[in-house]
Amino acid sequence: MFTNISRIDEESYGLLVESVKEYAIFIIDVNGYITTWNKGAEQIKGYTASEIIGEHISVFYTPEEIANNEPETNLQLARAYGRFECEGWRLRKDGTLFWANVIFAALKNDKGELVGFGKVTRDETARKNAAEEINRLNSELTNLLQRSQIETADYKHALDESAIVAITDQKGIIKHVNENFCRISKYSEKELIGQDHRIINSGHHAKAFIKELWTTIANGKIWKGELKNKAKDGTFYWVDTTIVPFLNEHGKPYQYLAIRSDITQRKLFEEELLRVNEEQERTIAARTLELREALAAARELNDIKTRFVSLASHEFRTPLSAILTSASLVNHYLEPEFEDKRNKHIDRIKGAVHHLTNILDDFLSVEKLEQGKIETAGADFNLIPVIEETIDSMEGMVKKRNHEIQFIYSEPISVFQDKKIFRNILLNLLSNAIKYSADGKTIQVITGVKGANVFVSVKDNGIGIPLESQKELFSIFFRANNAAHIQGTGLGLNIVKKYVEMLGGSIYFTSVENEGSTFTIEFPKNL
Repeated sequence: MFTNISRIDEESYGLLVESVKEYAIFIIDVNGYITTWNKGAEQIKGYTASEIIGEHISVFYTPEEIANNEPETNLQLARAYGRFECEGWRLRKDGTLFWANVIFAALKNDKGELVGFGKVTRDETARKNAAEEINRLNSELTNLLQRSQIETADYKHALDESAIVAITDQKGIIKHVNENFCRISKYSEKELIGQDHRIINSGHHAKAFIKELWTTIANGKIWKGELKNKAKDGTFYWVDTTIVPFLNEHGKPYQYLAIRSDITQRKLFEEELLRVNEEQERTIAARTLELREALAAARELNDIKTRFVSLASHEFRTPLSAILTSASLVNHYLEPEFEDKRNKHIDRIKGAVHHLTNILDDFLSVEKLEQGKIETAGADFNLIPVIEETIDSMEGMVKKRNHEIQFIYSEPISVFQDKKIFRNILLNLLSNAIKYSADGKTIQVITGVKGANVFVSVKDNGIGIPLESQKELFSIFFRANNAAHIQGTGLGLNIVKKYVEMLGGSIYFTSVENEGSTFTIEFPKNL
């Protein structure tokens, strides 16, 4: 079946195709060879599926059409425009000709690639013969009426037997309808006479379409087209319509003859085909989006794994090597006179263990945050003393690097927030500022009030963050490419961001490489 129809729709669509006996419905590959064949095709064309599958569509064309390369031209038009409709004489198996209305539709897969063509053919021989007969009778009647040789009743009888007929005056008021008109519209003749065609207007066609119809016939020209009308019971029906103006001696229309044939089933089939294709396009679009999101998530996970491997190979290997080396050397400095050297290696072991402990603490923090195991506990406190105490707790790191931390504020700030989470945020930001600044630099902590929110900024004069690294800065295990030589896990800012969000706030930064960075957290006074 159609390659761009989902499996569930394909089953129901297949039942629909096989149940329609009035249409020859089959699929053609990209080279014009038949791949499927329904019962309607067998009935109209005279071939069984086993006889025709694998044959080229030119088998149905007349020799003249084949000589004019019409089969290939039709396929090319469908390929170019997606859908192509035509009419012409076609051959049955027994060699007889029938007048066919043919619709070609290009079929595409979920990548938009052409995989074949759908072809729907209807035997319109009866309609064509009737139309030709109507035209012949119309022409003959016009001549005969001019010579007063026949009665209008004979003409009316011929039309009534073969079509849906209505006659209106030059203003469009209905003067006559036949039984076929009453049957399809479900109005009685009495209800229709004296009305105009707005009584069956479905509202489907644009005003410009109706205006073009009236302009054509008012100028004495024949109009042909398809109209969607509404019956008395509210149901809709489609008619293939020809409107013929009758002209007076001045060349002006004095009445109009509308001749119609019922094409409702054909239009319903076309609408169903369109609906299935549109639904499939939406399904393909949704699945494409899902696939893109899945691929993006897979790439992100792969990046995280890569960064973790890099972290493990560097941040674990270095302190473990230091512990192993110092532990081995301690045994060589057991004598009292080597106490200084012994203590130096013991301090190196303690420092390495402390570093590994910090890494494990970061891992545990991330795990708890991801699983929602950390909860906020609001309390009233003054923000200024908490910041001062946090700065004091960094004294060891500050002295070791000969830094100075300046705390700038203008007034006390009372908040109802989680004090422990706030301290962890500030400790992490201060630690980064110290770590990524050269010795002897000044670090500033600035706090203030912004409406209902509080902000705290930590400004350093360190190495800064390269522009290309800034968009990934809060990603897990991510480290800027100019920080590879400095100890770090790539977890700190990811943890800080999650902590700030727990306070109901946000974090943002400005940074210039080799000039420094400023990280600012902003959160509401009340949790």
